[in-house]
Amino acid sequence: MSHKKQPIQILLGLILLGGLMVAGSIQAGGFLTPTYGASGWGRAFGGGSLFQNDPSAAYNNPAAMAFIDKPLSQFTITYANIDIKYSGAAYDYAGNPGSSIVYDPDTDLTTSTLRTGNGGQGGFEAWAPTGFMVVPINERFAFGLSQVVPMGARTTWDEDWKGRDFAVDTKIETVGLTGSLSFKVNDQFAVGGGAIVQHTKGFVSQNVDLYAAAAQSPDLGYLPFPAGQGHALIRVKVDNTSLGWFAGTTWKPTSQDTLGLNYHAKIKNRLEGQYNIYADPLSTDLMTLPVSDGKTLVELAYPGLRLYPGGANASAQLDIPAHASLDWVHQFSERLTLGASATWIQWSSFKALTLKSDGSTLVSIPYNYRNSWMYAFGGDYKLTDDFTVRTGLAFDQTPTRNATRDPRIPDGDRIFASLGFSYNIRAIAGLSIDGAYSRQFVQTVKLKSKNVDRLGAASLDGKSEAKGEVVSVSATYAF
Repeated sequence: MSHKKQPIQILLGLILLGGLMVAGSIQAGGFLTPTYGASGWGRAFGGGSLFQNDPSAAYNNPAAMAFIDKPLSQFTITYANIDIKYSGAAYDYAGNPGSSIVYDPDTDLTTSTLRTGNGGQGGFEAWAPTGFMVVPINERFAFGLSQVVPMGARTTWDEDWKGRDFAVDTKIETVGLTGSLSFKVNDQFAVGGGAIVQHTKGFVSQNVDLYAAAAQSPDLGYLPFPAGQGHALIRVKVDNTSLGWFAGTTWKPTSQDTLGLNYHAKIKNRLEGQYNIYADPLSTDLMTLPVSDGKTLVELAYPGLRLYPGGANASAQLDIPAHASLDWVHQFSERLTLGASATWIQWSSFKALTLKSDGSTLVSIPYNYRNSWMYAFGGDYKLTDDFTVRTGLAFDQTPTRNATRDPRIPDGDRIFASLGFSYNIRAIAGLSIDGAYSRQFVQTVKLKSKNVDRLGAASLDGKSEAKGEVVSVSATYAF
């Protein structure tokens, strides 16, 4: 390989990756998302990035880049259709069916109606671009670039949904750019590491029953404030740029076997932005009119707390948990190669979602996620020198708990069943196309929880059913 061409290839890679910085979200367990090209999706992630000449090693296990013998650049576009449905009941703090307050600013009148809808289709459709590039520098070193979407989730519920006091809109998206380096110690062993800079955007909204919230306060003597007497919709929009690191090792104990171990460190992610409250006059008065000693009812219910209808600063901590994978790939013949993976995710680091404003805690929603595992098995079968088929199966354990699961991420254990192919295009030397289809079968889970007091203490008693389909297409070019 000509060393004079390497800077040009790296420059082209940076331009390519920089152009991908608009991404959707494709949810796996919790709010992490898979970071593979179409070939990885086709294997249901079995074997990780240890298959021959897989440029996604630039992020998933940088040590594996040491065994790539030519510059590779890959662009992937992935489409996801996630379907989430709720069925069940919702009640206010007093045990009555939830109601909605509709405010008409033209007449200055409010009307109350029972919320009867189950939320419709709470899922989403999304397009997510991903890019990888690996450039061998010499016989020992290789350099990698990638653009990935390591975290994402989205749910949107209908206007008449009975659970609007728990969630209306939720959108979390993270896009990261990474650089990595591998070192081949010998022909059997390599190490590698890298860094990621990522940008996260978050948006959430939900109804807040301020009368019901005030009724929960011991400082007010649990006065019997009626629920459903006002309308207040809180919307929070935050973002942040953060840094993280990852590392890996790769070992070839035999000419047919490859083992890999990688670790992605926890990334601290403090999001900052603003909240706004859209309220009718009744709820606005609760936040602005003095009731006693110059304090509003909200301040009496929650000492030290101020809510501003016009909005104020907001911050939240949403870290990406540490995770580690052990991967194995075995080449049975020139045609058949199989791989297996076990991935551990330290979800126990996600205790609660706490929203603050200028140092004051507005609300803290407990989640208490538990550590989880994902197991994957998949492989390739080469039908011809130019055409390869693949398949895979994975089991992804949910980190959520029955007691704290809510409609923002109504997650359950899931199974990925995948099919895929690769085709070398002889008319364009070095170009290959990969395609994959993956179906997600998600466990039906209970949504039987009570909202925190500061949000009105409403309760849900129902279940969530979900399923998903993913189609992924990659173009890979070997220089």
